[in-house]
Amino acid sequence: MSLIKPFVEEGKILPRTYDQIAENIDDFVFLRNFDKLVACVGLKDCKEGEMGEIYALAVSKDAQNQGFSTKLLDKIMQKARISNFSKIFALTKYNQQWFVNNGFVQTSIDKIPKRRQALFDHQRNSSIFFKDVK
Repeated sequence: MSLIKPFVEEGKILPRTYDQIAENIDDFVFLRNFDKLVACVGLKDCKEGEMGEIYALAVSKDAQNQGFSTKLLDKIMQKARISNFSKIFALTKYNQQWFVNNGFVQTSIDKIPKRRQALFDHQRNSSIFFKDVK
């Protein structure tokens, strides 16, 4: 909670309750630096089309630009392979260039699972990025 809170306050990550995180804790990958939690990301099974959704990607402000986001992506890709996903995707309003630089391709809403399309917040107007799992 403390890791994502600053990004929620900036509107960069959607708010989640402690209970929501606790119920989905197995979705998350965490990184520590000198025993301090510095980064996290969730990977949700969409249960449709062998796809997983990346969410709540956060690297603490004092750990940015040190390669932690790349390490998170490596761990999420490992998790996606173990889960037999063919693709992963992320919805974001920020840091689109990071996704492009890391092999994601921007796409349209009709490419994400139907159940996820129904939950898409059109007012937030997030960009959608896909990456093949290899």
